Amino acid sequence: MDIEAIDIQTLIVADILGTITPDEKIQLEKLIIDRPELQSLYDEIREDMEKENLVAFAGGSISAAELIINAKRRVRNRYIRVIAAAACSIGLVGGLSLYLLTPQQPTALASWEDGKTILLKIGQQEINLENNAPTNVNGIALHPETGSLTFSSLNSTNHDLGVLTVPKGKNNYKVILADGSEVLLNNTSRLSFPLKFDGAKREISIDGEAYVKVAPKAGQPFIVRLPRNRQVDVLGTEFNVNTYDSGIARISLVKGRVKVAEGENNALLVPGKAATIDSQAISIREFDADEVLSWRDGIIVFPDNVTIERIAEVVSRNMKVKMIVEKSAAGKKFIGVILDKSKPIIHLLQQLTDTKEVSYNISKNGVIHIL
Repeated sequence: MDIEAIDIQTLIVADILGTITPDEKIQLEKLIIDRPELQSLYDEIREDMEKENLVAFAGGSISAAELIINAKRRVRNRYIRVIAAAACSIGLVGGLSLYLLTPQQPTALASWEDGKTILLKIGQQEINLENNAPTNVNGIALHPETGSLTFSSLNSTNHDLGVLTVPKGKNNYKVILADGSEVLLNNTSRLSFPLKFDGAKREISIDGEAYVKVAPKAGQPFIVRLPRNRQVDVLGTEFNVNTYDSGIARISLVKGRVKVAEGENNALLVPGKAATIDSQAISIREFDADEVLSWRDGIIVFPDNVTIERIAEVVSRNMKVKMIVEKSAAGKKFIGVILDKSKPIIHLLQQLTDTKEVSYNISKNGVIHIL
């Protein structure tokens, strides 16, 4: 069989730039499905392009072709090993030879929010879940896959807690809990959960944002602990929790019923309603599902009249680029802004500048200044 070499990096960069053809897009998706480790390479290249080439590309001083060359050169220098994949494992016509560059080991985390990898901590052990490598830790069999984790207990007496952290700029990550409940974590979020539910209650803790699907279990209520001693009592349901804003928790109910509580204050939610808990009280209102839940698909739909400061905060958290609002742009408001995390940040900047309300420049270190 004839083997044709494919430059996987070129396909990835073309997809990020939006210049990929439909046939190439299908080809790339098949490659990533067959070899999940390619997703990490995809994320690395996208981060490189957005942080290191943003200035030149946005300013028109570098072409898309040069951007591809530069991204590939940096990735080759950073990665140290080549893995070949035979065409028959992909199932594409004519056969392919795939050259995959494997990343060096990540550096230690400065803090969980600014970390480089999605980590699970059990006891004193930390597991990089992006390696997608099955492993046993303290009698727990872990089965990570791209974007999700399942596990099973090999030890009936194991009462360890797992702490899963998804740092800034990472894709969403789903955990299937011991009872079958599902938790989808957004980036800059942390989940603490028991590896077994064998008490009178099922309790987990969430800091950041997550979408929770609770498996019904009579006689064993499900409780979600939030920062500042707040909690959600669940009655077989689906809901979103968001604690990104300091001192504020938002719980948006999709299905079932939940009771939210802070101290002596509590409220019962019905589907379509959201509770906002702050230091003063619990307020209830309807919520826009697109705005609240679209993050699960890698898209941020900003509410109408969103401030530029809020946009900058969300961009910095999701895209691993720093955006600073200068005084000339302070307080500006926008309608219809959408952040698609699969596209370069240039797409969002174009939405902002098309309004003629603001402009921007990008410093040599990649910081975006909104003017």
